[in-house]
Amino acid sequence: MRNVGSNPVVTNTIPESKPTLLPLKRFLPRSLSLVIAATLFLAGIWLIPHRWCAREGRAWYTGDAALQQKLARGVERWVSTDLSRQHFKTGSHQFNGEWLFGTYMMAGMGFGQTVIEHPEWRTHHIELMGACIERVLTPQVREFDKETWDNDPLETLDSDSDHAAFLGYFNLLLSFHRFLDPNSKYAALNDRITAALVRRLEKSPLLLLRSYPSEIYPVDNCAVIGSIGLYDRATGADHRDLLRRWGNRCRSSYIDAKTHLLYQCINSETGAPADEPRGSGTCLGLYFLSFADPSLSKELFQAARSELGRSLLGFGVVREFPASVHDGVGDIDSGPILFGYGFSATGFSIGACRIHRDAEYFSRLYSTAYLFGAPFDHDGSRDFVTGGPLGNALLFAMLTAQPDLGVTKRNGP
Repeated sequence: MRNVGSNPVVTNTIPESKPTLLPLKRFLPRSLSLVIAATLFLAGIWLIPHRWCAREGRAWYTGDAALQQKLARGVERWVSTDLSRQHFKTGSHQFNGEWLFGTYMMAGMGFGQTVIEHPEWRTHHIELMGACIERVLTPQVREFDKETWDNDPLETLDSDSDHAAFLGYFNLLLSFHRFLDPNSKYAALNDRITAALVRRLEKSPLLLLRSYPSEIYPVDNCAVIGSIGLYDRATGADHRDLLRRWGNRCRSSYIDAKTHLLYQCINSETGAPADEPRGSGTCLGLYFLSFADPSLSKELFQAARSELGRSLLGFGVVREFPASVHDGVGDIDSGPILFGYGFSATGFSIGACRIHRDAEYFSRLYSTAYLFGAPFDHDGSRDFVTGGPLGNALLFAMLTAQPDLGVTKRNGP
């Protein structure tokens, strides 16, 4: 799930590009679609009152059980469906596979987070986490990563093929399952993946892992670090020295000194920035870091809020590029960019605000997700119609992100 980040509230049909959950530098060539989106955007903000769209914001922020239950049931329907690459229309067979993987990974995180908030759902939602893990373990879901590396991420843990785009995200879900269930049936696999990630990080002169051959994305490494930090909390292992060194290296080399935002891409040979600091990677990355390094996560949140966060007629919006970048072009990392505001950065910031306790801006951002996500309630469930399986899974994870998980002790019985 490489910047494992997709646009949580847009349709699955987008120009060929790297999915937000797995970022590559790609461009959106269909100017007509952006014109149409801009027209709908302008019409929407003038015709639909912000307060109507934000009316559930406070309830979502405080963990309203009825709202979380409805979305959980909607996401459960998606992950209980026999999903395949054909359910996604990115224009790329590989990217469709990334979105398939991302759906199960982020859905599993949402189910786990709701266990923290509503312990009475524990049995069923841990079972659903397990179902998501089982789907990720199938060859069909692992195939996109195997095709790119020409080897399987789980069958080559003793090798030097980093597979950060798959293993970092998947291991975060495994560590979370073990955090909630000390007797997790996936404990041995969690041990093996964590050991491989630690060994590969220590071997890397950049202290970064490659998502794909010759491609390094800091946001994916945030998932790697989050998975190791949460593993320590689940098992009592101690990788504090590695986490400390990684945090220091990230601050000095992989965060822009002017904006304090995370660079989107790093040159795999030199370690120099290969792309601008951006909102989509920063806001998803700080979510992952909240599981291992709450201080660094908060620093990135404060930078994103200051540099990128805005309000437009009451609706919360987040820029994809800082104001100092004048020629930033949208790709699938960002989703569509309208007037400089990125759909993905806006969606990921919902989780960031909940983690770092910004209730007012959370509600503004939720109103935007409501406006463009078109939620539809039916049969006790909720579906954000424009999101599809990945968009709904991402919103589920962001809307239920936990403010105190980074310091919470293991939640087992």
